[in-house]
Amino acid sequence: MAALSERLAAVEQRLHDHETRCEERLGEIRAAAGSTLRAVEALKARAWGVTAALLAWALAQIWSGHADPPHPHPPEPPPSSARLEPQMDPQPQPRRPA
Repeated sequence: MAALSERLAAVEQRLHDHETRCEERLGEIRAAAGSTLRAVEALKARAWGVTAALLAWALAQIWSGHADPPHPHPPEPPPSSARLEPQMDPQPQPRRPA
């Protein structure tokens, strides 16, 4: 009977130790999960910040396009006398032997 009570006490001790370890692990898991959730919230906030910045940039691009409307007529080309015509050499120079 004494052996049976010793075995029962050993099993109860092991069960208690197991429950203690599980509580410690649960605390670590909760801390890690909380840290992960805070990191995800921070990333969401940054994503919204980037989205707002891109929207502001796009609106600035649209506004700057409308700020200076294009001219109704393209600029006129210069008169034909002012155009530079490519000049050709009348006679190519012969090459000198090296």
